[in-house]
Amino acid sequence: MFFYMIMPVGADPQFAEKKSILLRAAEKHGMSVHFPFETSNESTFDIDKTLSVLTDADFVIADLSKERPSCYFELGLAQAQHKDVYLIAKEGTDIHQAHGRRLTRFYESLEDYGQIVSQVLKEANRVTRVVRLRA
Repeated sequence: MFFYMIMPVGADPQFAEKKSILLRAAEKHGMSVHFPFETSNESTFDIDKTLSVLTDADFVIADLSKERPSCYFELGLAQAQHKDVYLIAKEGTDIHQAHGRRLTRFYESLEDYGQIVSQVLKEANRVTRVVRLRA
């Protein structure tokens, strides 16, 4: 099982810490995580590749902190594919036009971030199992 992670990279000075938290949490829950644009070397956006990875992903987590347009674009692609999307953001972040924005889980610290990610992974694991049993 794997999930697609939408999050600010270059704009977030805590990216490395958050990535580490996500990798540890994914491993703990028997999952893997896909990070698009992990490095600033990747300067071109490949929509076909993005859509392919999104299609294969079991669910999506979108960290809308920093209100990055690119994150909202990827979120729109995921929601258009009817993926289960879990929204998270740093406390105080304005959440713009996103389906389900009232369900956004807010974190104050990296510790909170880790707890929320863990909760999301547990929930997503349950939801995905139920969907697979019904299929």
